[in-house]
Amino acid sequence: MNERTYRWLRVVGIIILVIIVLYGVVAINVYSSVGRYPVSSPLPPPHIRDIVWPTIGYPEVVAAGSQMQVELEIPPGETRIGSVSVTLTPVRPELAGLEYSLQAATASAGKSGHWPRGTDHGRQTLWRAGFSVPAAALPELYNLSVQFNVSGRRGSDIQPNAVAITRQHLENGFRFLTLTDVHVHERNISGFMAPQTNKGIALDGTPVFFQNAIDQVNLIRPDFVVMMGDYVYAQRKPGEYQVEFAEFYRQLPRFQVPVFMAAGNHDQYLNEVNGAKVFEENIGPLYYSFDFGNSHFTVVNTSQWPDSDRTVMSKFGGLFNFPRKWQGQVMFATDERKPETYRGQLAWIRDDLASSGASANRFVVMHHDPYRKNGKAYAWKNQRFGGIITLGGSGTGSTALKKLAARYRVDYFMTGHLHSDYTGYAKWADRQGLTGYINQTMVSFDEGGMKDSYPGYRLWNVRGKSVTGFTYLDDYHSMPLYDGSVLKDETDLDALDRQAIVVSGDGAGFKVSSYLGVPLEVEGLVGPFPARQQYRVSGGEVYQSVPMPRDPSRNLLYIKASVGPGVPGPSAATPGQKAETPVLVR
Repeated sequence: MNERTYRWLRVVGIIILVIIVLYGVVAINVYSSVGRYPVSSPLPPPHIRDIVWPTIGYPEVVAAGSQMQVELEIPPGETRIGSVSVTLTPVRPELAGLEYSLQAATASAGKSGHWPRGTDHGRQTLWRAGFSVPAAALPELYNLSVQFNVSGRRGSDIQPNAVAITRQHLENGFRFLTLTDVHVHERNISGFMAPQTNKGIALDGTPVFFQNAIDQVNLIRPDFVVMMGDYVYAQRKPGEYQVEFAEFYRQLPRFQVPVFMAAGNHDQYLNEVNGAKVFEENIGPLYYSFDFGNSHFTVVNTSQWPDSDRTVMSKFGGLFNFPRKWQGQVMFATDERKPETYRGQLAWIRDDLASSGASANRFVVMHHDPYRKNGKAYAWKNQRFGGIITLGGSGTGSTALKKLAARYRVDYFMTGHLHSDYTGYAKWADRQGLTGYINQTMVSFDEGGMKDSYPGYRLWNVRGKSVTGFTYLDDYHSMPLYDGSVLKDETDLDALDRQAIVVSGDGAGFKVSSYLGVPLEVEGLVGPFPARQQYRVSGGEVYQSVPMPRDPSRNLLYIKASVGPGVPGPSAATPGQKAETPVLVR
């Protein structure tokens, strides 16, 4: 070996050594707990106190004339059940003065029928009180207040938006709407690796974009809403979680339909407080199930990581802010391909699906898609940064979820997380049908700028075993919240301002406007009109009329109407052509 070659090899060796050392320094910083946010701050005062179920994020849907149930936490030291009564007051402000006061018809102590074992109240012994809902009760959404007397001690509690009395025979079918990735956040939190626009956040911090979405939901007035997680951001700086969650919770009573909520990864981060604990103390259990009409819904927690992996950390002077894990995981399975080996939440999912065989449809609700793309479960995988650092994933459970879907003939998975649309299908084990894996776009404006997705939602129509309507203009995309959203190219998120559907009223009726390229039925045209026996309505149909409790000279009319299709704008800068339906009441 000559001297020149030796020197060259020596230089190469030094370069390789330096790279190894630098990589080691970077890796130690990235993968260690250096920069971990504080995690020991006091939890905010809980909204779930004495009333354990129903809650604002896990409501009760009950038919007029049937039985409703309330689960209450038993005061310490008490063994016998005292007297319990409830009061239902409508969420809708025009119905102020209307209430139903009910005395418990039945009462017993036992385990919760709604918080599975492994969730916050799943092991507790609770009071379960039953009440008879009046046959003439108005179909609406109600706040629930409970009054109880135990051993001479009086107590009370309230859960907003917790009880919905159904307004139709569910065997005729129903509609529901899905939302995901709201990401309520503070202004000016954009970072190098996590850009975030201020669009849709008012100067006082109000999430106007979320209010706009809720208003469109209320105008459509589906039978209920399902939300698939990530309601906060909680990643940019310590203390964010409490502020953002408080603002998100403050907006929830704006909904005028019941809302069932799943938790996402951001909702469970540890940032001064444990987000998973905050969720269960304010929204409801991290996993549960419910029935609506002929269909069964299984709600799953796909962020089942240890606390240390969910703790947000700041790296390299705040250049990067992230937890170790943000992708999907559902534990525990000895062998994911053998459901008999499942434990914990997976075993509960297995048993819940196995017991729902009589349902016409099975829906599974979760944050992370276990299928996209083509069965590869990208939302479970590690993400690579700089070609050398891998973070975020390698979780278990995606294969188990797909196995359960195939065995128990799940019809649809509804998911979020990736802020974009996707539809994929896989065969059941018996080859007699398909599971649809329906991933959808976000509600927020995300990082702003040009993006190949847009704020939106999916609207589902269920008639018997027929499930339709959850795609827009093709078999893939979500319904846009704003005109100018581009389906198959990039959308300028910062320029989106025209809401896709709006309503105005003048006392004589309503005008519904839509830029959507499909016809839409709206049932949220609700307003006061002079009381009379019959109404003639052009452009719509009265489906419910209620004397206003505090003004008997007026009735509150519920009207449904169809609008559209309109002509969507080709871009955010170019308005489309609105379809308009005037609704006049005589």
